[in-house]
Amino acid sequence: MKKLVISTLFVMQVCFVFAQTATGISGKVVDSKTQKPLQNVVATILNTTLMQTTDATGKFSFDSVEVGKQLLQIRTQGYKDQLIQIEIVAGKILDIGLVVLEEDQTQEQQLSLITITENDLGDDNSGSENTAGLLQASRDVFQQSAAFNWGQARFRIRGLDNEYATTMINGITMNKIYDGRPQWGNWGGLNDATRNQEFTSGSAPSDYTFGGILGTQEINTRASIYRKGGRVSFSGTNTNYSWRGMGTYASGMSTDGWAFVVSGSRRWAKEGYFEGTDYAANSLFASVEKKFNDKHSLNFTSIYAQNSRGKNSPNTQEVNDLGGVKYNSYWGWQDGKKRNSRDKDLEEPINMLSHYWNISDKTKLNTNFAYQYGSIGNSRLDLQAANNPDPTYYKNLPSYFLNYHTNDGVWIPNLSEATDAEQRFLRNRQMDWNAIYDANQKQNLVTVLLFCMKTELMTDNGLQTLF
Repeated sequence: MKKLVISTLFVMQVCFVFAQTATGISGKVVDSKTQKPLQNVVATILNTTLMQTTDATGKFSFDSVEVGKQLLQIRTQGYKDQLIQIEIVAGKILDIGLVVLEEDQTQEQQLSLITITENDLGDDNSGSENTAGLLQASRDVFQQSAAFNWGQARFRIRGLDNEYATTMINGITMNKIYDGRPQWGNWGGLNDATRNQEFTSGSAPSDYTFGGILGTQEINTRASIYRKGGRVSFSGTNTNYSWRGMGTYASGMSTDGWAFVVSGSRRWAKEGYFEGTDYAANSLFASVEKKFNDKHSLNFTSIYAQNSRGKNSPNTQEVNDLGGVKYNSYWGWQDGKKRNSRDKDLEEPINMLSHYWNISDKTKLNTNFAYQYGSIGNSRLDLQAANNPDPTYYKNLPSYFLNYHTNDGVWIPNLSEATDAEQRFLRNRQMDWNAIYDANQKQNLVTVLLFCMKTELMTDNGLQTLF
């Protein structure tokens, strides 16, 4: 009998010691308005590799946290982040109770305040390639003001082009090989699908890459991290396009380990803010994830964004005074329709396959494969020893005739010629397509006649020619 009692006490003691070894934190995340639990909210112990997502009841739990003061971050799409300071005690699971998340209204306001000009979207030159760096500004007040209220064309972070910033989708660098700059049109119009972003400022350490001197932006399209639900929106604007329709649905993680997200949008305008700038863009997004177990998960993402638009001319103050702020010299009438001489067509689909492997609490391995194909086209008039047909060509403007100086530096403006140039501009403000076609046809005719003359001379006079 004594032996039995001693054995029982020994077993109880062992169980008691085992229970004391659990050291961590637990809690439940709910919506501030509805008080309903939020699923797939990301809970992270900062400066560690510990990260979890809440289950269907909104609960999360860490059972192996280092003793001492820690910072717990709670974040999810569409809600304000929560940063909670906690103190972990050895052998105890700290229950912090309910964590209430409020909707982040600033995200919606920012989306409605973005004004992107032609220069901001003109991916063809370094002077206008600052969209990426500024759209990364999700927290900094100064960068928010510059990006959403001032205009990217007039501001550069540290005076650098965005080829010095790294833009990534699921760990794959999206900066183009030929110029080092990201082509934001490849995922344009998919605002809801590309909201999950992490930005590292400057040369600060990043969890995904070494980055550049302008920082790193990581766009995560993993299906399981999207908040469950749907959204449909329709909006009108007076910028590059007139109307936009967009719809998104996220299923959340099901009990059998499947999650998917679909999104689509269309943006269009017969004529945008500037004259002669048509716009047509269609975008589709799909992401599917299969979670095999707590260690392995596979995700496939497909992005298709087609864009066709007419560009507008960068005007000087003189041109704006003559033609107005909406004036665009790139278009002209042809067969009763406005035709733009500078069109951009973009169609480069992206397909990605990502494998997520949680090797241990401190080690994770993400393997990503991406395939992108398609084309980018930009049109413009080519001048072969001919006069520039652009009405804003500097020799066609009044200021050209007001800048005459003698060899001694005496200013002698030709007022009459300047007045005539102004009247010619006001009468012929747009591209003359008929004149361009006539000039090309006449040039071809002259070439044919000269070739015939050369052939006849060679026949009648042996090797003697006019050339």
